[in-house]
Amino acid sequence: MIKGILSAAAALLFAAQASASDVTVSGAWARASAPGQDNAAVSLHVTSQKDGRLIAVSSTASARAEFHAMKIDNGMMKMRQADSIPLPAKHDVALINGDHIMLIGLIKPLKAGDSVPLTLTVKFADNSTENIMVRVDVKPQGEVHSMQDMPGMH
Repeated sequence: MIKGILSAAAALLFAAQASASDVTVSGAWARASAPGQDNAAVSLHVTSQKDGRLIAVSSTASARAEFHAMKIDNGMMKMRQADSIPLPAKHDVALINGDHIMLIGLIKPLKAGDSVPLTLTVKFADNSTENIMVRVDVKPQGEVHSMQDMPGMH
């Protein structure tokens, strides 16, 4: 009985946080997709123990995955693909609003309660690389109503 509870707790911890030797990813989530929606945004937090950059992202849940950055240009919010995302050492990088991950060409709709795989590639200042496997929790559509309701936003 206790062994089963411990196993379940360990599985929940893995779903909520992925960690490689120098990088920790937590709070990974996406909203369930609406009918006909073929793209989805993924939000998460990344902390690296040493300076690096997120240089690649992929998922079997979509045809492709990209880093995106949002910024205001002439009073208009614009989203553009980003080649990489800086990871300063020991700094929590929140990919939530401005910088985020897009899953493009969803293979099937994202359903609340499911999780989808994501692989992040980090290149460190010493030119070494590391792949981090992450499980992205899919939350109900109505659970997040605005940017202020997103995890990590206050």
